Amino acid sequence: MSNLADQAESFRLYLQAHPSALILSLAILPGLGAPVSPLLILFGVIMGPKYGLPTTCLIGVTAQAICSCWSYFLAAGPLRNFLSRTLLRKRTLPALTPNNSIKICFMVRMTPGFPYALQNVVLGVLKMPFIPYLIVSIPVQSIYTITFITTGGAFFEGHTGRALSAFRLLIAAVLGLRWIHKKRAQANG
Repeated sequence: MSNLADQAESFRLYLQAHPSALILSLAILPGLGAPVSPLLILFGVIMGPKYGLPTTCLIGVTAQAICSCWSYFLAAGPLRNFLSRTLLRKRTLPALTPNNSIKICFMVRMTPGFPYALQNVVLGVLKMPFIPYLIVSIPVQSIYTITFITTGGAFFEGHTGRALSAFRLLIAAVLGLRWIHKKRAQANG
């Protein structure tokens, strides 16, 4: 077990010495299907003490936005036909209109358990217009990004109160966004 602990410590020290590796990981790996939550927690643990929480959150949101952009462009462009035939082959996807595109993007981003990479693929394959995609995706993803970074950094620094506050913020944000979505759905009929 000490060998595993030694390897974990070596990994932590490497990431502290080379934060660009962690930034690149966050900008690339979630778009390839890697779970984003553990990366964000690790981001908070490694980057928070070095750069401070506000800067760490800004870097994390930027890396996440970059990931959203490149994965969207691949799904909407050169990989669209392949993804439609293989990954989404038996699924009926809604047709996007100017009236429903933001609503559909919001629904995809807020659906629990829907993997981040698959969200980007679905919205890209649907050819969601890019600017509305960004207008919805970045704020929604930022809520998750900031909360997980804050929770990870605070928890591992021994600030459990701050970690719990960040977790409460995530719960409040999710409930608030769902309430907004429900109200919009009721207003649209």
